[in-house]
Amino acid sequence: MHTAAVINSSNITELIQRTLNYVDPRLVHHGSRVAHLVYRMMEVDGGFSAEEQQDIYFLALLHDIGAYKTEEINEMVSFEAHDIWEHSIYGYLFLSYFSPLSRYAEAILFHHVAANALGQLDPHIARISQFINLADRVDIFWVHKPDADAVKQYLRKHMGDRFQCDVVELFFHTLQKYDLLEEWQHPQQIAQPPITLSAKGCSQYLDMLIFAIDFRSTHTVTHTIMTSQLSKGLAKALGLGEEQIHDIYYSALLHDLGKIGIPVEILEYPGKLSNQAWNIMQTHVQITEDILKGLVHPRIVQTAIRHHEKLDGSGYPNALKESDLCIEDQVVAIADMTSALLGSRSYKAAYSKEKTIEILTKQAEDGKISPQITEVLQCQFDEIVAEVKEKCLPVLTQYSGMRKEYDEKLAMFMNQKIYQPA
Repeated sequence: MHTAAVINSSNITELIQRTLNYVDPRLVHHGSRVAHLVYRMMEVDGGFSAEEQQDIYFLALLHDIGAYKTEEINEMVSFEAHDIWEHSIYGYLFLSYFSPLSRYAEAILFHHVAANALGQLDPHIARISQFINLADRVDIFWVHKPDADAVKQYLRKHMGDRFQCDVVELFFHTLQKYDLLEEWQHPQQIAQPPITLSAKGCSQYLDMLIFAIDFRSTHTVTHTIMTSQLSKGLAKALGLGEEQIHDIYYSALLHDLGKIGIPVEILEYPGKLSNQAWNIMQTHVQITEDILKGLVHPRIVQTAIRHHEKLDGSGYPNALKESDLCIEDQVVAIADMTSALLGSRSYKAAYSKEKTIEILTKQAEDGKISPQITEVLQCQFDEIVAEVKEKCLPVLTQYSGMRKEYDEKLAMFMNQKIYQPA
């Protein structure tokens, strides 16, 4: 079962772009424009292979993958950004741990650092970092003041300190060849290199997007992988066919992609949400559909967005009933609920096996979830959960390593001020 059957070279770029567009309204298409400018500069430079162009394009597209805190995004989208270490370090770690781009990850760590502070960095990585730094600042400048002459004046002013002279000159040459700022007005027509990724590469990018969402809260680190593995284990226990198991697994893997658009303050709220906040939380289902529609098979999208529906019509977003919900929908809904019960949340501790089964049984008796599927889960609970925990262990280990490295790097850069953001 390979991710390439669902996410592949033809749709991975659009999936990333759509997902990142929901991080914050002010960052819509920002990553795409930065990646486009970096790609155009590489074309004009002529010194990058096709593989390097593809990898660095993705690097630029994902340069803000570590951004999720509102206060830091406020700083990022202001023209003179200073306090941006958190998202730079987090982005660096995501790229290092989960993407095919680990060899370039340092370029993201230092993508807001002035050229004159990059002396200890590998020259090639420093230059890539400068490409992304310049493209990022040009885009933010253009959003604030769409004036090509003002952009050029700003870059000339900072040649040799904030930006490497040859990178600024390359940008000017690129402007002569391409009407970049005009191209930015048409996001669907923005140029990108030919994308050729292996199944493993696509899988890594998909995992990175999912972990970027789940890792926003210490309480949801393994939620998606747990839900997807519970779904697969439950589907096997029910004796479903290989194609059904495949669809169930990927529906579960993608089911919470829309939470990228939910403020972390709501995701982490330690109590009952207000009606307004609850309404916002529920929109994650529609966001998931908006991201996936037209990119992933409709059958998988349908099950992914039905994980909060109930057999009695009391669920959301469409109050569907049992006659509307196929077995795939019902399996993923129960797996999602089981994952939430077994895991801790900001408003509750993790429940025991006994408490989890008690709640699921009550839900089945009340006509909200399938009694048949619930009974199968109860009978094979230990076996299914043991396998799930085995799959979750490497993710928890990676998360722990990331948190430790994040704290170390943040302390080093903030306290010792080895490098100063430009």
